[in-house]
Amino acid sequence: MLKLLLRLWADQKRRDFKWGRFLGEAYFFVLFMIVSCTVTFVIYEETGAAEGMEMVIPFIAAGIIIPDFINKLLMKHDETVMDHYLKSKPIPERSWNRFLLVTNLFSFWNWAIPVLLLPFCVLFLKWQLVLPSFLLLMGVSLAGGVAITAFCRARGWTNKWPVLVAMVIWQIIALAYAMTVIVLPWWIHVAVFLLLCVGAVAVFYNYLCDLRRYDESKARADRLFLGASSLFSMEYISVLRSKRLRVATFILPLVFIFNCYTQHINGLNVMFYLMLMFAVFAPSMMLGQWVFGIEGNYFDGLWTKPVSIREILGNKFRFYALLNIAPTLLVMPLIWIAGLSPWLLAATWLFTAGFANLTLMPTALISSRIELFQSAFFNYQGASMAVNVYGLVVIVPLAIYCLCTWLLSPVVCAIVLAAIGIAGFALYQVVIGWLSRAYERRRYTCFERYRQ
Repeated sequence: MLKLLLRLWADQKRRDFKWGRFLGEAYFFVLFMIVSCTVTFVIYEETGAAEGMEMVIPFIAAGIIIPDFINKLLMKHDETVMDHYLKSKPIPERSWNRFLLVTNLFSFWNWAIPVLLLPFCVLFLKWQLVLPSFLLLMGVSLAGGVAITAFCRARGWTNKWPVLVAMVIWQIIALAYAMTVIVLPWWIHVAVFLLLCVGAVAVFYNYLCDLRRYDESKARADRLFLGASSLFSMEYISVLRSKRLRVATFILPLVFIFNCYTQHINGLNVMFYLMLMFAVFAPSMMLGQWVFGIEGNYFDGLWTKPVSIREILGNKFRFYALLNIAPTLLVMPLIWIAGLSPWLLAATWLFTAGFANLTLMPTALISSRIELFQSAFFNYQGASMAVNVYGLVVIVPLAIYCLCTWLLSPVVCAIVLAAIGIAGFALYQVVIGWLSRAYERRRYTCFERYRQ
């Protein structure tokens, strides 16, 4: 049965293979590999071929446990439940669990970090120590991969918490044992560390086997959204429930916020303000590229409810403004760290929420339905030529913002940006009213596009 499952899995991978996605993933992996090699060579040039670098490997292996787990939590999405086709074979549960374990050996994300650390091993270690060091890093990564598989299979936080607690315990044990490299011979230390990795894999695998999860298609609705407050809750519930939307809305802003904290070292120049604008604008920009792409999954039912297009668009505009508050608060420490003007930061939020978000709202007329529960990694489903072309409109608020911060003093810039933002808030009802009337005229065209 295991061979049958692996053959079916290989056939599915071969049929679902797309050159565009492969080249995109390969591009970023090669980019990270270049960064890894560059950093390794710089460290090598600074320190030279220092003796005893193999003593660092156990600490690196123990140090990547939690970061690697978080990385896989965002990027590695395993199908842990048999569908009805496989159950009809029937496939024994034991064979399915073994299949999940074996596929972890071929998972890209279980190989990513060990391969990225391979240049360090090759450059700083003796050739006979490279393979055992790589196997140790691979063992730690594989333990994290099996833990993620168990985490994905667990239903509800009652069953997910044991995985998180076990990861913390595994981290403590690995760090404590890494200290023994000082007193134990290196080969014996690595061999025992590998046995600990095998034990961690066995613990997570046994817990995985104890979990019971079924492919249920049962629909459940606790209440209908007819009130104004419950209609607004539709905006944030769709983001919280969908992995694709969560990653796009919460992860990308963190990248730009990190860039803000690194760019201020070079001074508050145009590049810094561009990163600041991107950080504040990123959450609403990612959702605003779709607008009704989320509702396209259930717009036929939504149309039968006593709600208006104008009200839905108004809720979206206000929700986007609330999303922009979070990154604004996260960059507030730059007021004391880098001397950022608090008035300019407030004006940035006003400009983004009032004007930049308003430029995204016409996407409602051209958006397509998006699959909410697919992976966010290199996922272009829901995109179209019209959406991609209109996406260039985000250049307009970015260009205005950069020109203002470049040509005007901070005080005058804050006044101009705030005035533009306030004007946007004053006119958004007019713009949304025009959009709602235009949508109602072409609603059948939009409905047909959602079904494609």
